[in-house]
Amino acid sequence: MNNLSTNYLQVLGQINLDETHVIQAFDYYQERYLSSALAQAFVKNSPILPKKLRDSEFIGFCDRTMGVNIPKRRSFEGGAIRGSLQRYGLIRATGHELFRGCIVFPRFNKSKQIVGAVGYRIAKRIRGWQPQEIHWQKPKPDAFKKLAITVAKEIIHDKAHH
Repeated sequence: MNNLSTNYLQVLGQINLDETHVIQAFDYYQERYLSSALAQAFVKNSPILPKKLRDSEFIGFCDRTMGVNIPKRRSFEGGAIRGSLQRYGLIRATGHELFRGCIVFPRFNKSKQIVGAVGYRIAKRIRGWQPQEIHWQKPKPDAFKKLAITVAKEIIHDKAHH
């Protein structure tokens, strides 16, 4: 391999596409908030929101439109994006967004990376089984490895008993 190929592969290895897709999802939520008078009025007037959240620099709105703007799940790009968001818990296997119908306030660490978020439903009528407030915590970097090892152990253990 020449130096250009080696450098390209090194840079490519540093890119975390899952992280990129999560950031894009929150950016999309912010765009939707900025274009929604309803969402902005909720933040301004709702008695359930703490004052410190009203003054947040980054506010989003999950209006259930992100899914139609992502390529279909059977496409390479759509499958990758939806898979990332599903692994991180932002969308369910059904395709429904975790924060659907919510004003979303991401939490950032000192490095300005998103580490969690809280969402508040803005619907006038909320079903009894739906929480008013939804919390999301970004999985730790090694969470997927631990899950994979646990699943592998369960499969091996189950096969050993048959």
